[in-house]
Amino acid sequence: MGELTVKDVGEFGLIRRIMHDFIYRPELVKVGPGDDGAVYAAPAGFDQVISTDTMVEGIHFTSCTMGPADVGYHLGASNFSDMAAMGAEAVGFVLSIALPDDLPLSWVESFYDGLRSCCRKYRVNLLGGDVTGSPGGVIATGTVIGMVPSGKAVTRGGAREGDVVFVTETIGDSAAGLYALLHGRDKDFPGLVKRHRRPEPQIRAGMLVRDHGANALNDISDGLSRELNEIASASEVEIEIDPSKIPISEEARRLAEEAHLSPLDWAFNGGEDYELVGTLSPADFDTIREEYPVTAIGRVVKKPGHGVYMRKGQERAILEVHGFDHFEK
Repeated sequence: MGELTVKDVGEFGLIRRIMHDFIYRPELVKVGPGDDGAVYAAPAGFDQVISTDTMVEGIHFTSCTMGPADVGYHLGASNFSDMAAMGAEAVGFVLSIALPDDLPLSWVESFYDGLRSCCRKYRVNLLGGDVTGSPGGVIATGTVIGMVPSGKAVTRGGAREGDVVFVTETIGDSAAGLYALLHGRDKDFPGLVKRHRRPEPQIRAGMLVRDHGANALNDISDGLSRELNEIASASEVEIEIDPSKIPISEEARRLAEEAHLSPLDWAFNGGEDYELVGTLSPADFDTIREEYPVTAIGRVVKKPGHGVYMRKGQERAILEVHGFDHFEK
């Protein structure tokens, strides 16, 4: 007998197999998964934040780039990162997943193991969702619920003239990891591959910069060029970036050198780093960098203004958006 598939166990048999180890903050749950809807408690003094993200087989992942546990973990991380970008804490998650009927049951169980691992790490309750069939590949849509102190959510639209533009950690590692996977260099660059397969949402950093007065914030899901331009557009400001200040990991620099590529292309255009980019007053930036590894990469130079520019000495050039766009040819 061959390996069991989704068709062999059916919808409800599959649900019974995956319905375990879902709740990591029971104090917030009144009715958990298994009913027509979950009921959760919203603590007094907090606003609720909600966002959603989807992963589609063949677009966001293939069997060559991610195993099923990686796909599950990545889906959780991408959703939780949206909460970090608002200065919020992720607390609840629901999942709708469409599966081909010939998909091995082991794939689905491994996917949920990866998702649970991410939920457990960040203490996010997995509140339920929906399972349905797919005529093609796997489609997984997650919806995350977060909470932030009332009136304290950080948006893209608050950047002020004179602000420092900062990023967390290093940028471009996920795209470099994908390059390594697609070119058979994954064993040579395991750190980059991990950053692609299992990115870490910067929830703690988001709450820290919120508490230290961040004026604007965005997560780097579609490339730094796109995220910076989104802040500039929403805030109606002009931003100048020094490309030499963008933090690049040693692994990414080494791979780029060997491949005769610029690591800045991965940073500006790659995406899926799930680091944060935002703006702080100079005084607030000086305070937070003593607590967390943030790097200044530029300034907000004009408000009202428009666009993002790269400055090298006296030369200045527009930073065009070349980040990921699902519908761009």
